[in-house]
Amino acid sequence: MSRIKEFGSGFGSLVRGFTFLAARPRLWIWAILPTAINLILLGAMMGVFIHYYSDLYGWLAAHLGVHEIAAPSAWWQHVLNWVLIVAGVFLKAVIVLLTLVILLIVSYALSFVVAGPFNDALSERVEVVVTGHEPPPFSFKKFLAELMRTIRVESIKAAILLAIPVALFVVSFIPVIGGPLYVLLTFLFGAWDLGFSYADLPLGRRAAPFRERWSFARQHRWALIGLGVGFIIPFFALIFAAPMVAGGTLLYIKITGSRDS
Repeated sequence: MSRIKEFGSGFGSLVRGFTFLAARPRLWIWAILPTAINLILLGAMMGVFIHYYSDLYGWLAAHLGVHEIAAPSAWWQHVLNWVLIVAGVFLKAVIVLLTLVILLIVSYALSFVVAGPFNDALSERVEVVVTGHEPPPFSFKKFLAELMRTIRVESIKAAILLAIPVALFVVSFIPVIGGPLYVLLTFLFGAWDLGFSYADLPLGRRAAPFRERWSFARQHRWALIGLGVGFIIPFFALIFAAPMVAGGTLLYIKITGSRDS
């Protein structure tokens, strides 16, 4: 399959995730609860930032010397005042932008922590609806046996996914082409990472070894990029986690050859 067709398959699975949930109101509870919790947490974080914004700006301005002259008299003091005003506006913009980036990263991480159990349950229900196969009954003994392997696999996966952005940052220092190449590769990685996070849910439930999960991620990277293309939209994964779960599970079922609905 060509890269374009793979990308289209992944993006199509994302669209199908929306339509799949829209046609099955009984599954909405798994979509509403984690999204509501994550939005409340995001609202709380933004509220804290807004409340302490003045204090933060005042502290930074004091340490950076960005304070207007109270009563300028000489011409150079007026000029300096204008420079300080521009510097203050720039500092405010930097604070807001950095805060948005931090909130985006934190909310992205929290969305998986908070929604983890909900996402896993929703993915399982999607698979049951599509394949008609009920999951095996829960076994506490089996759960304990697989717990350490799951922790090890997730740790390796997290380490690799954290190392890749560091490597991409080094690429940005390449003369002339470094900047554009960094932007392109960061977008591709971000989309692939987001798509992998959701298409990997069925593999995680099966306690698949790391080699199998990594092989799946590499072999179907363009499909995963298509699934995770919403990465470019801020807070997409936070708001549309449920359709991503459904779409990722549908993509996994399609790739592995399970019977579709």
